[in-house]
Amino acid sequence: MKQLVAAVTVAALLLAGGSAAWAQSGGSGGSGATGGAAQQGRRGHGARLALQTAATTIGVSPQDLIGQIRGGKTVAAVATEHGVDPTSVVNAVVTALTQQIDQAAAQGTIDATRAEQAKQKLPDRANRFVNETKSTHGRRRGRAVLKDAVNAAAKEIGVSVADLKQARKDGKSIAQVAKDHDKSVDDVVNAVVKQATSDIDQAVKDGKLDSKKADEIKQKLPDRAKQLVNREPHRGGSSVPPTS
Repeated sequence: MKQLVAAVTVAALLLAGGSAAWAQSGGSGGSGATGGAAQQGRRGHGARLALQTAATTIGVSPQDLIGQIRGGKTVAAVATEHGVDPTSVVNAVVTALTQQIDQAAAQGTIDATRAEQAKQKLPDRANRFVNETKSTHGRRRGRAVLKDAVNAAAKEIGVSVADLKQARKDGKSIAQVAKDHDKSVDDVVNAVVKQATSDIDQAVKDGKLDSKKADEIKQKLPDRAKQLVNREPHRGGSSVPPTS
């Protein structure tokens, strides 16, 4: 569940999306026209430039690198396999995107303040781009955390998971189900946070999530758990909260 497990992914202007977004889209970056579409286009272009730069630095084609990423490898792992220091890939990506940001600022596409903010974030974003696994494992982990959260809520309320899911199909929020059973909504939220925190800590322990990203996620958990518990689903809709 992205509300509970997605890291804070407010990427720098030209590096949003990372290798996964571009790889999963088949290597196409949107061009966009105005507003949100234009920003999405810039993000796609930034991700495309980052991937192309990484591929060139490693000495493989972008298509080959995309295939490796889709297979679950990090850019760093591919670089190491080709005798290239991952740090040099990070530096190359930062350099390329810095130049792109400077060009965008010079053309008036973004203002100077936003350009500086984006450039300050580039080293961290590039490091994550190169070193983090961008496969479907994150989505699978998200679904597992969502399942655990629903289980925790059901246990706190004192109903079966099946009954809770049915109630949601009938259009009730988890909070409404809790009230129907004279249970504290806050206690349910706390139970969800506790379970999600446990799952996040386990992901860190298993090497599937870095500690910094885990801390960012956990800071968001109370608000996300409240959203999960209080959201009213569409009647007859999904038995679990949306994953987007």
